[in-house]
Amino acid sequence: MPLAAAALLQTAMAAGKCGSQSCGKDTPCCVKGFCNSNAMYCMPINCEAANSYSPSSCWDTAHCVNANVNFASSNSFAQIADYNGDPSTAAFVSQFEPSNAKQANGELELTLVKQGDGKGFGATVINTRAIQYGTVSTVMRSGSSAGGVVSSFIIRNDAVGDEIDFEFVGADKATVQSNYYWHDQLDYTKMIKSPAVSDTTTNYHTYTIQWTPDSITWMVDNNSFRTVKRADTWDSSSNTFKYPDAEAYVSYSIWDGGSGAKGTSDWAGGAIPWGSAPFVMGVKSLTIDCYYKGNETTYTPPASAGKDDEESSNDESSSDDDSKSSTSKSSTSKSNTSKTKATTTEDDAADEQSDVGEDDGQDDGDKVPVPTGNVVAGTAFDIESSSSDARSLVVSIGGMVSALVAAYLF
Repeated sequence: MPLAAAALLQTAMAAGKCGSQSCGKDTPCCVKGFCNSNAMYCMPINCEAANSYSPSSCWDTAHCVNANVNFASSNSFAQIADYNGDPSTAAFVSQFEPSNAKQANGELELTLVKQGDGKGFGATVINTRAIQYGTVSTVMRSGSSAGGVVSSFIIRNDAVGDEIDFEFVGADKATVQSNYYWHDQLDYTKMIKSPAVSDTTTNYHTYTIQWTPDSITWMVDNNSFRTVKRADTWDSSSNTFKYPDAEAYVSYSIWDGGSGAKGTSDWAGGAIPWGSAPFVMGVKSLTIDCYYKGNETTYTPPASAGKDDEESSNDESSSDDDSKSSTSKSSTSKSNTSKTKATTTEDDAADEQSDVGEDDGQDDGDKVPVPTGNVVAGTAFDIESSSSDARSLVVSIGGMVSALVAAYLF
């Protein structure tokens, strides 16, 4: 076989199988059988490295740096379709398309809207950097001003199933609920409410999670009301500490709990009275104090982020060079990735959108991203797919393989 043909064949075979296709160089990132090159596909929370064009096709995980995020500023939020992979350009991105998250009135607003089927479709935004231990503190108001509406502020790793959360339900506007999960083992008996505070939907409060290798503390307005010690999570039957310790992402969400299963609906406060809309969650700021410092200096934004953005990110990361350096690893999982929470259609997304809620078995399941841009073989999505792109890919791959076989045989 000619050397050039052999090299091409080796390159073609190196790509992992993404569903029924292999991702190409121009659309290298695989998610649930589809290939693309944008953030929804290439961010580490979604991207399947083993099934992509190459293991390096997925963007690197951007690790924690100390931050003060003011959601009135331009670099605090971006729609996921506009995100270029450089976390210095956007601290948070939307996770749904269409997006009901936006910057307005000097804050980040997440809105729950009613769909044609009567169910609500909300919003989820996620930090573009992962954190393993540290203190996160946010100033916000809940959007859960009526029964059925759920708002949340959480730290979660979807791939592993570890979570630490604050959740607000419309059935109780005077408290916030705290809970934690390990490997998606849902134990709702561990939920503890905060002491009563002024209306969480009309007043801004400061909600803080202090997460260390040894303990988790929840605070409201700088008053701690709960601490969980790692030592107390020991499970002798499995010889394991059932303590969330995987590197995870901070996120905010608003969703319809009232249309869920009975357990979820009862917990959330029943069906949503849409006459009481709008339901808007408002986030003014977030402060992140990383437990591990100095580990961001190795991060390089993807090439698509551009030279100027890359220089900005390098400047940002260098600010912590004089801090202590440590390698962050989970004692229960080495995964730094997370499944996407975007879904195929707006109706489907409303059914699957919730974070791990207080229910009787509700599960996020494997979410599938909404394709944006030119999508190969997108017919499985309820969208207008680019059939010409699909034909071009088939022709391209088929033609290349045919040419290589011909070169070998003849």
